[in-house]
Amino acid sequence: MSKDKIILFDDKKNCCACGACMNVCPKDAIRMEEDEYGFLYPQIDETKCVQCGACKKVCAYQNGPKLFEPKQVFVAVSKNKNQLLNSASGGVFAAVATKILKDGGVVFGATLDFENGHANPHHIKIENQKQLTKLQGSKYVQSSIGITYKQTKDYLKKGRIVLFSGTPCQISGLYEYLGKEYNNLYTIDVICHGVPNAKFFDDYLQIEKQRRSADKIEDYAFRDKRKGWGMNGRITLAKGRKQKKVYIPARLNSYNTLFLDGMIYRENCYSCKYARRERCADLTIGDYWGIEKEHPELLKNNMYNEKEGISCILANTEKGIKTCQNIKELLQMNDSSFEKVSRRNGQLNIPSKRPDSREMIMRKYSDHGYIAIEKWFRKKYKKQIIVHRIYNMIPRTIRLKLKAVIKGK
Repeated sequence: MSKDKIILFDDKKNCCACGACMNVCPKDAIRMEEDEYGFLYPQIDETKCVQCGACKKVCAYQNGPKLFEPKQVFVAVSKNKNQLLNSASGGVFAAVATKILKDGGVVFGATLDFENGHANPHHIKIENQKQLTKLQGSKYVQSSIGITYKQTKDYLKKGRIVLFSGTPCQISGLYEYLGKEYNNLYTIDVICHGVPNAKFFDDYLQIEKQRRSADKIEDYAFRDKRKGWGMNGRITLAKGRKQKKVYIPARLNSYNTLFLDGMIYRENCYSCKYARRERCADLTIGDYWGIEKEHPELLKNNMYNEKEGISCILANTEKGIKTCQNIKELLQMNDSSFEKVSRRNGQLNIPSKRPDSREMIMRKYSDHGYIAIEKWFRKKYKKQIIVHRIYNMIPRTIRLKLKAVIKGK
């Protein structure tokens, strides 16, 4: 046993908060704690630590991730209309999860719960299809892994089929924690721009609650497709016994705008080792942005409906290819290519760029709270807010015609 003090990371850009170190610690000596901006980082309780070094060994982010070259690429949309509506794009995750659950498996993924009106994004397990909606839809905030790596290992050792979904760094962290290959493990990573933290997100929601004179927040959807496929959200508010769902255009609220402009990600996201062609999961899924340019023939033949959302799939391993074959009856699928998919999904090539204003925003938040961020946004983005308010007043049918004209130029 070494007497040297364990140093988990020497720079914040070297930690993605996947939680592998916390899950592997035999003495339960590691906890994920917030920094001054609300981002989680592992901290060691020196009174419990025995310097075994297990935590350092499972750090895929620092030791170098195991990656795979995509073998096949697809366009895909779920044939299940309910699952498609509840999905951010084409419903691929729901289709894979449905197959795993029908085969008696367990599915892990990110959910967004609300406890006493406060947001709690975290990973959970489900074992039946009634729970599937909890894991559907994009969550543009970092999900806490908790002890789900430990739970996954227990199920795998018992012979259960497990599907684990998450950001690439979370999938890589799981593999390093497990330390060996399991034939009954299937993984999905998402094309990830970067992750803001849960505290920052919840503070934004509390501002929304006050602004709309509600008693509490009961739900939040980052992507609401009831008015079409895009980045617009929906917040569910409660006042007394009444519940109200409010549609939130992406560019009219501070959180979504700052997310889309890459200003509020954790430090390591700007140098992410997983924002590249090679992937760490069996399958990579995401929105097929630019489908109208890359596969106009599929839209012209009415094989896909752009309004409902369309996904891309990268099958990176033999397991990934097998999975796609096993869910063919659940999806409309067509061949595509990495080059086509990556043209409008930049994080398949390089990490998100770190804006010059990122540190200013984080410092402003740390010193004065989210109200200062909201005031800054209203002033800085004043013209954008006016333009988008006018734009959103135009009937959707007319907006779609305008988009078609613009795209046709």
